Amino acid sequence: MRVIFHIDLNAYFASAAVCIEPELAGKPLVITRDNPRSIITTASYQARALGIHSAMPLFQAKKICPDIIVREPDFKLYNELSNQFFSIVASYSPILAVGSIDECYVDVTQLFKDKKYTDPYELAQKIQQEVYEKLHLECSIGISHNKFLAKMASDLKKPMGITILTKKNIKTVMWPLDISSFYGIGKKSQEVLKSNNINTIQDLANYHNYDLLTSIFMNRAFIIYRQANGIDTQPVVGKEKLRSVGNSTTLDKVSNDHTYLEDTLSSLASHVSARAKKRELISNSISITIKYKNGKTITRQTIISRFTNDFEDIISTAKMLFDNNYNGMLVRLLGVSLNNTIEIKNYNQQLSLFDHSELVTKKDDVDNLIEILNQNSNSVKVIKASQLEKKKKDFIIKD
Repeated sequence: MRVIFHIDLNAYFASAAVCIEPELAGKPLVITRDNPRSIITTASYQARALGIHSAMPLFQAKKICPDIIVREPDFKLYNELSNQFFSIVASYSPILAVGSIDECYVDVTQLFKDKKYTDPYELAQKIQQEVYEKLHLECSIGISHNKFLAKMASDLKKPMGITILTKKNIKTVMWPLDISSFYGIGKKSQEVLKSNNINTIQDLANYHNYDLLTSIFMNRAFIIYRQANGIDTQPVVGKEKLRSVGNSTTLDKVSNDHTYLEDTLSSLASHVSARAKKRELISNSISITIKYKNGKTITRQTIISRFTNDFEDIISTAKMLFDNNYNGMLVRLLGVSLNNTIEIKNYNQQLSLFDHSELVTKKDDVDNLIEILNQNSNSVKVIKASQLEKKKKDFIIKD
């Protein structure tokens, strides 16, 4: 039997704002343009408890809660955190399908066949904890033997919930739910169904109502009827491959201590390298993100001369970008990313590095490559990151 997770980041845009401004945690918060006529995109759970919800005009929300906190959308941040979220999930299983910017399906069946795990709930807790510890984002996870039930399960407990739906418990857990909870049925269809006395998912699953479903949904009736009965044979198929591998972290406290910030970059680069190696991905594009206390965010990217996933390459480039762009102000968040990745097996050695084409995959190769670089150029001096503190003034990477 398959084991499929649906993982959904909770109140994602609002949670992302809290990620970089921890002092917002536990407060009523909405994401929208700060204009009375603006429509709320996302509301935190604290705002929802007051009756504020997405699609509500901001002026109405302010009538309910005059002190509501408003943050404007930051799509660069959302995309960065989303990529990191998918990278974390994909490190458990490569059979991953992105549902949207804040949700995905992942087939983890093989992990249980290989006996790496024995309890799906325990695995879900581990993923949930890793996402929270590394990204400071809460997620809910639905577990089942098919995609539809996994999706339904993830919606049952939020935030930070884990729910298992099986053939044995759908009658007691899912069937009593109102049809508004059924994934894939819109509001207009719900109105038609309720006008015909179909109010719960159990009503959808009742064969006596099948002809009525057919008159409303036409060809979709069969799919809806089967899903209501817990039947779904769709495979988890990824539509897009990950294009970047990145890690960011919100600092425990804002800081402008250079050593502390570079140590943080080293930790991030280590995670990026390990994840890229596990996924067998390489790139020649490396970037850093710096978020200052005042909210200003900068992202700087450079191209190096070879495709790699080696820690030394990533951290050396990240520190060079940091040194060239850091303005000395207090920092709230740092990030490191390997961008526009390709699979090692698809790597085609069309690029040359001073007439020496070489893909760095082993630690010993780094020393050889550094020697080649320094022999072939009088203007470039390359050293390892571990030697950087001693010879920082001599360190140059040619883009």
